[in-house]
This record gives sequence, structure tokens and C-alpha cells, in this order.
Amino acid sequence: MSANIPSDVISDILSRLPVKSLSRFKSVSKSMLAFLGDPEFVEQHLKKAILKNPNLVLKLDSKLFYVEDEEWSKARRLPLPFSLCLENVEISGSCNGMLCISDQQCNQDIFLLNPSTGIFKHLPFSGFDVAVVENSFTTIGFGYHQAEGDYKVLRCAYIYDKPFIDIDSYECEARVYSLKADEWKNIGAIPYHLGYKAAIWLGNDFLIWKATRGVGRAGKYLIVSYDMSREEFKEIPQPVVNYNGELHMEVSVFDGLVSTFYLSKYDEAHIWTMKEYGVKDSWELRFVIKLPERVESYNYMFLKPLVILKNGEILLEAGEKTRILHDPKKDSYRIINPIRGAPRRYLVTPIVGSLVSPLGYHQG
Repeated sequence: MSANIPSDVISDILSRLPVKSLSRFKSVSKSMLAFLGDPEFVEQHLKKAILKNPNLVLKLDSKLFYVEDEEWSKARRLPLPFSLCLENVEISGSCNGMLCISDQQCNQDIFLLNPSTGIFKHLPFSGFDVAVVENSFTTIGFGYHQAEGDYKVLRCAYIYDKPFIDIDSYECEARVYSLKADEWKNIGAIPYHLGYKAAIWLGNDFLIWKATRGVGRAGKYLIVSYDMSREEFKEIPQPVVNYNGELHMEVSVFDGLVSTFYLSKYDEAHIWTMKEYGVKDSWELRFVIKLPERVESYNYMFLKPLVILKNGEILLEAGEKTRILHDPKKDSYRIINPIRGAPRRYLVTPIVGSLVSPLGYHQG
């Protein structure tokens, strides 16, 4: 075939196929195996995969399931040979088809896993100087540093050695892992108390957290970013809102932009996005979503907008039992049918299907 079709055409055709199909081709020949692992082809395939609707990783307790068909109709249980190393299996970040998995506790075992290929890597020991013990708290961020062409994991540890009255006084240490160098670097303390949830990768060189600063109830919620190029933390200005009633604010990345979700006890979600990174006046109220009455009862704080699909619909998670597609143009809703092979309840992480290897630069 290669004798009659130009190589760039073959590359373009193959880059449009799902990972499941490409994995079968690896056994055709050594040259095909080398071609599919070539960094240029992996990047070409990733760029096209990002333009498609995402695959889904489903989490129930310490079990993970993977949905990789376009109709989201069938799930398969992900084998996790490293799960015995972790007290709890938690997804601590997602980037370019890879998951960062840890137990989000004092255990320092961290793994990178590509669920599409099954390839994983156990990261080296981070070696914190502070005593990471039972009264400590850790949070993790995982993303791609475009300027260096490197995947990085940021892990922060706080020592809870005082009553919960002054969070700024806790001892803290942060370290950054580089996949290219395969080592950790100490970047010192952090001027914020980052949230327990894993950071969200913004899609370039930033990680985003919901954070707090201040004493006790007087403390306030912040949006904090970590610049992987400058290796520094920075507070991002929030939108000016004037909502009455009980609210719950979450920070995320939505449609490739820094976003805040204001969730009310009246089952509404107000989605704000920052059109220009770091510019306060660029905040825009993008969507106001009110769930239909037929959705079974749940705590409003668990309502979570996940991703905008290519047809404009928004995938929402309403707790562990319900997934909803909302069409903002028609203001219509439809509940996603049960996925064959999936448990009855689970939490969802959208992920792109890619060939990116967590073994990175150390594949030999």
C-alpha cells in the first residue's frame, strides 16, 4: 500500500482512527509499530482526537471503567495492576489522554496511566522534606508544559499540626515532577491553601485550583493558578456576581477557558468563563442551566458541568447516578441511557483517546 499511496496520506488516514483500531495494527510489522510510536504521529493523532467528543472514565470507589465508543454505549473495566499500592484510587488529573492516579492522601505513590493503551508509569518517590503523615493533607495537579514539551505533576503537602483556625499558618511544601527529567524538584512553600480536589489543566502552561486564604470563617475562596513556565502561583480575579440565597462555587476549565460554576439550592448552575486569561473584565456569563423536575433528588452541590460536545450540548453530572445532556439553544434536556457494563452509580472524567505514552522519554 505504501508503494502506491504517499506516506503523508497514509499518516493522515491513520491519525483519524481510534486508538483501539491502531492498537491492532501494532502487531502487523515492526515498521508499523515504530510508525505508530513516532512522536510526530502521536502528536498528529492527538490533535485530531481533541476535535472529537471525549471518551469517558467512570469511577466507582477504587474501580475504573472506560467508555471509548462514540455512542457511549459500552464500558469495560480498566485493569489497575498498581491498585494494591494505593489505599484509595483517585483521579488526580487528566491531560492529553493520560490520567494521574493517586490516593490523594499521605501515600506518595503516584501513577500516570493511558487508559486507551493500558500503559502506565510509577513515578519516583517525591521525597518531601516535611513529614507527610496522617495529619497531613496533599493535593495534586497534572498538565502539559507546552513551552518545554514536558508533562508535569505538582504535589503539595500541608501539615495540619494546629486547630483549624488559621490555615495560612500550616507548614507547606510543594514539589514538581518532570516526565522528561524523570525527577522531582522542590519549589518551596505556597502562599495559598489549595483545595483538596485535584487541579485542572488549562490547556497550555497553567494549572487551576480553588483555594482559600485567611483565618477561619473570615477566610475567602480564591481562584489560583500555577504557571509552569515561571514556577509561581498567582491569584486570578473572580467575576463580580451578586447572587442571593445559598450558593456553592466551584472552579474548573470549561470550553478551554478558566471557569467558575455557581450552583444554587434552586438547582441552577451559572457558568462564567474568562475569555482572556487573567483579565477581570473579560468574565462572561455563558450559561444558566436549570435542571428539569424529573431528575431525581440530589444535593445541588454535586451538579457538575463537564464538557461541551461538538454539537453544542453540555454534558452534566448530577451526582453519581445521573448524567444529563443539555442543549442550550433549545433549552432542552435528555438523560443519558445506562451504559452497558458500567455500574449503576459512578463519577465521570472526560478524556481524549490518545497514543501519548506515560513512559514518555524513557521508553528505551
